Amino acid sequence: MYKKILACGLALLMCGCSTKAAGNDQVLTVGLSSEMNGTFSPMYYQTTNDSYVVDLVYQGLLKYNKKGELVADLAKSLPEISEDGKTMTFKVKKGIQFSDGSKFTAKDVETTFAVMADPSYTGRFANNVDFLDGYSEYHDSDASSFRGIETPDNYTVVFHLNKPRIDAVSTLGTQKICSSEYLNYKKGKTESIEKKNSKPIGTGAYVLKKFEKTSGASLVSNSKYKAKKGQYQISKIMIKKTDTSTEVKELENGTVDYIPDVIEANKIKSVQKNKNLSVDSYPSDRENFIIFNSNVGACSDGEVRKAIGYGFNAQEYIDNYYQIDGMAYKPGTFGNPVSLNNGTMIRNEEKVDGVTYYDYDVEKANQILEDAGYKLADDGYRYKDGEKLTVRFLANKDKDSLDSLIPVLQKCLNAIGIDFKANTVEFNTVISTVQDDAQTDSWDATYLGFSYGSPDDTGINFILRTGATNNFGRLSDEELDTYLDAGMYTSDNEVSKENYHNALVRQSELCGYLPVDSTKTYCLRSKDVKGMHTTSIYNWAQSIATAYIK
Repeated sequence: MYKKILACGLALLMCGCSTKAAGNDQVLTVGLSSEMNGTFSPMYYQTTNDSYVVDLVYQGLLKYNKKGELVADLAKSLPEISEDGKTMTFKVKKGIQFSDGSKFTAKDVETTFAVMADPSYTGRFANNVDFLDGYSEYHDSDASSFRGIETPDNYTVVFHLNKPRIDAVSTLGTQKICSSEYLNYKKGKTESIEKKNSKPIGTGAYVLKKFEKTSGASLVSNSKYKAKKGQYQISKIMIKKTDTSTEVKELENGTVDYIPDVIEANKIKSVQKNKNLSVDSYPSDRENFIIFNSNVGACSDGEVRKAIGYGFNAQEYIDNYYQIDGMAYKPGTFGNPVSLNNGTMIRNEEKVDGVTYYDYDVEKANQILEDAGYKLADDGYRYKDGEKLTVRFLANKDKDSLDSLIPVLQKCLNAIGIDFKANTVEFNTVISTVQDDAQTDSWDATYLGFSYGSPDDTGINFILRTGATNNFGRLSDEELDTYLDAGMYTSDNEVSKENYHNALVRQSELCGYLPVDSTKTYCLRSKDVKGMHTTSIYNWAQSIATAYIK
């Protein structure tokens, strides 16, 4: 997915040319409000911005279509599954090439999953393979091969599961596949693979030509990709970082053609009034929440977390910031807003017995702190054992919503005797800080979001379970882990639904993650950009197949 229009593409950006490039080329310029990290590997990427490039460059065995259905991609069809749900067989297509000209075979699938099972693997997707047979022997011992994946021939892949998993088809099927030849994988030596993260080689419709953090990424059509007639008419894609204060002006001027994931009401309203621009919207699979550092510091005390839950007026923030009717709501619980099984509870469309709902209640917040031994002093702050109750809040300075969120947090937490201190830094610094075990004592809370990318509940395992890669708050609870495991490792949907329900109830009690808001997703575009069919699990980079420029 990386394009080769680099020099030309950057020139177009700098001179402010429109989407209609010279000749017959169709160029799409996408504006992002924050930088990409440049980690463009499907085994290592961390951020949504980087995932766009991954979606453009790589393919999986399966993919979601615009209806949210799993359909064949590199595979010839959906897999054959054994009666016990523990064996899954894919037949893969012949005649497919990576962008460097090497042939795609079953070995590439085997290598991709073996890397994520490797003992030296440092990415966040080990949970995508740890349920395969032989994982522990390969990851924790000296096994030379990973028996969870079998390749009887060049075009057959057999996955052997050590236990059923409710989302096995989507997890294994949608994992993007890397080139075995390019990776040159050797067990225990994934460091050399990580060094290739910014130079991806995939089978997808685009090729990365250049990336710089300051200017963005440029991609061109992959000459090895066999597109169906009428698809992938856009031959060049520029992804650039925009200034949030001027990005709509760039859209109006034609230096940007498409801006995904916009939540600022003034920008949306401005575009709605412009006859040359258009707004697409759909319910989001993203939930935004406050992550509490449950490991050390003030928020390691569950009573402090609960007090903040009651003392923070999330609805005031929503009303102040989201100024379009129906644009945002306060979730009922943590979780996937588009979950097929538990979505109504998460979206707060029904009240459920047992759930702890953190409705704004200052009196209750104060009482919780008082009972927990945090006593109010003459200076207006609470103290316990001689220490002031202070919450250090790490915030993304490039996110406009924080300009509304921080003042509300400041006012609300001060009102219950908490000294609130906000530290605004770049987004990548927020991520690197909360991930780093060596920096856990430098922050108490932060505000992030998670896009689930599917209608499954299993995404919460990678945030809530003890030791999970995305469990930035280091929440750890044996009861919660039991529910999460029981919900994931089953082939019975009703069993999965019940256990995830119980997990969400337990998380609400622990308040390790405090849901703040979920929204519709708004994408702004030039009316010359046609054929985008975006949904909560089908973003612009996936919808590019049918997009074109009039």
